[in-house]
Amino acid sequence: MRKKRIVTAAVAVAAISACIGLTAFGKGGGKQHETACVTRGSIAGSIEESGNVDGEDEYTYFARVTAPVEKFDIKAGDQVSSGDILLTYDTADYERSVSEAAITREQSEDDVKGKIDKSNEYSSKYNKAASDDNAYAVLYAWQRESADSQDESQYTENWNIQCEADSLNRRMADKNEDIAEKKTEYEKLSAAEKAGEKGKKISEEIAELNEDIAGIDRGLAGLPPAQMNPEEYARYHDTVNMMEDINRNWTQAKTEKRAYEEGILNMSQKEALKKQTELAKSKEEAAQIELEKALAGVRADFSGVVTECMVKEGSIVTKGAPLFRLVNTDDLKVTVMISKYDIGKIRVGQRATADVAGRVYNGTVQRINHVAVSDDSDKNKVAVEVHIDEPDEYLILGIEADVTIFTDEEEGVLLIPYSALYTDNDGDYCYVIEDGVIAKKYIRAGIRTSEYAEVKEGLAENDVVITDAVTDEQIGEKAVGSVH
Repeated sequence: MRKKRIVTAAVAVAAISACIGLTAFGKGGGKQHETACVTRGSIAGSIEESGNVDGEDEYTYFARVTAPVEKFDIKAGDQVSSGDILLTYDTADYERSVSEAAITREQSEDDVKGKIDKSNEYSSKYNKAASDDNAYAVLYAWQRESADSQDESQYTENWNIQCEADSLNRRMADKNEDIAEKKTEYEKLSAAEKAGEKGKKISEEIAELNEDIAGIDRGLAGLPPAQMNPEEYARYHDTVNMMEDINRNWTQAKTEKRAYEEGILNMSQKEALKKQTELAKSKEEAAQIELEKALAGVRADFSGVVTECMVKEGSIVTKGAPLFRLVNTDDLKVTVMISKYDIGKIRVGQRATADVAGRVYNGTVQRINHVAVSDDSDKNKVAVEVHIDEPDEYLILGIEADVTIFTDEEEGVLLIPYSALYTDNDGDYCYVIEDGVIAKKYIRAGIRTSEYAEVKEGLAENDVVITDAVTDEQIGEKAVGSVH
């Protein structure tokens, strides 16, 4: 852009010099003044400030695991490439955690399988006991019906005897049921418990119940004989014996049914066991994920420069702790501070250049901060970020850059030297030579640089403007143009 400005200046000077040559030999006399012709050309307004090269994206890396740092040999100022391994962890603890979690999961699966298998076994035994319970109920009903089918008179005669016999039978059934429960309870004991006081106590209780049953048997045997003939008595005695056997087995079946039912797992219990296994698997998977994170270490996500390190090799870091900061060198910027007088001219997207140690880089205004801050001179200024379009290896973070922001650019517009432009309360104006005398003309000026000013209204191409000092008192004086 600077070369373009020099070329534009040369074109303007040539045109103005030609104009001066024409006016220097104009008609009439008068005082000589330095002059220039209004000409057409290109002009660009600009603002120049200095700032430091910085990265647009700075990323802080945080520890994804809690572990000792095994290797970390980078330091602030180092360049790294995308994919480089920057930090590795000691993974011994995580490998041990995965092994322990796997063992816990296997134990849980074995425990659940054992409980399910036992429940299935109890379920099978329960079904058999329930079937026996129903069968004995039917058999007992049949035998009861057979006993009740005796002759009414015989039944009345034997009523009292039978009632006592039934009472003894019920007592015997209760005792048999108690014995069955005690035996079931004894079978559930461990070998140590069977040999201990608990097993001994149950055995004594079973013996006492057997003695009671023997006493009941003697009571039954002592009942007076029924008034039956031998054939009837034999049939009745067989019926009673059958009922006793059925009742004893029936009681045993009911006792076993209740005991096995308690060992069958319901749906809620099975669901709880399933969740127990899933939890163990989940813990193993979580341990494996943490191990993989530790094994992966920390890689650079992009090429850049390390700006700060917060960890050392051999230290133990906790999950979430900051490790280091990395600036992306593929996207660089220069931040310049703009005063209140110039900030209104700057827009996002404007063209800019950055001069760094003699190398000029093209750029673009990409961000205007909307909060002013105080600079070193204690004046509030606005930070403007200029993106470097094509950074290279010569750009170093923190190095100073001279930035030029092109606020306005116009081509083929009327131009006058900036030295010819004046301003008062009524606006912009300049002094011209018309018909050999000095005249004052108000104009509407546009873009201004240190060399030229754009003329939007008030002058025409080839008009002659005075570039040296003139005052209103000289208006109307004769004048001729000259060049020094």
